Amino acid sequence: MKKILSIVSIFLFGIVLSQNKKFKVFKSHTQIIYNVDFKADSTLSTKSDDMLTLYIGDNESIFQNDKKYKIDSIIDSQLFFQMSSRPMFKVSHVIKKDYQQPDLIYSDKIENINFGYKEKSPAMQWKLIDEKKNVLTYECYKAEATFRGRKFIAWYTKDIPIADGPYKFAGLPGLILEVYDDQENFHYKLLAITKKSQNILYDENINFIDRKKMIEARMNVIKKFTKGNIKINPIEKN
Repeated sequence: MKKILSIVSIFLFGIVLSQNKKFKVFKSHTQIIYNVDFKADSTLSTKSDDMLTLYIGDNESIFQNDKKYKIDSIIDSQLFFQMSSRPMFKVSHVIKKDYQQPDLIYSDKIENINFGYKEKSPAMQWKLIDEKKNVLTYECYKAEATFRGRKFIAWYTKDIPIADGPYKFAGLPGLILEVYDDQENFHYKLLAITKKSQNILYDENINFIDRKKMIEARMNVIKKFTKGNIKINPIEKN
């Protein structure tokens, strides 16, 4: 258990003093709440889980931990702030998608510094399958795609005509309500959908680096704070 906690809770938070907070207010009209089960260490059968939300706005979306907006609100209200020394989230990355341009920003904190990278929204070559099932009350259709070393199965609904989904998954003729890889290492599934006006804060103070360099930096942090040998199991294998 301690080993898994060290892996999934990558970032340890210490005392942080800041006078340069740079948050942007993001206005969301629909919130898609997912549960994610994931295996952080491929040598173990134990999985972790977390709750993540896709905040949908008029022209953009933000995908992040369900609790993060509360922490950001506290930080933004203080001239100086002290972060907890204990891990804050199991999944801490933030993904911002632009619906008008094929752009995506991935950001995450590495030892209390907000790093990130920009990339074109990955063009997933989805194969539409003539198969249906219900996810909660929504009729969903099946699709399959290979993305950076893993084969994924997605279930999307045409009832919500938004070509978006959890993590970087997008590009189907409807909202993705469930997606998982064929080895069940990562499994996102809809918990609830709410439609209300909600403002969240987005940290634009990002130190942009290359995607592969950021992955390497995150792996180094995992190794730094993890005892023993581990076999890291990232969602993007290449």
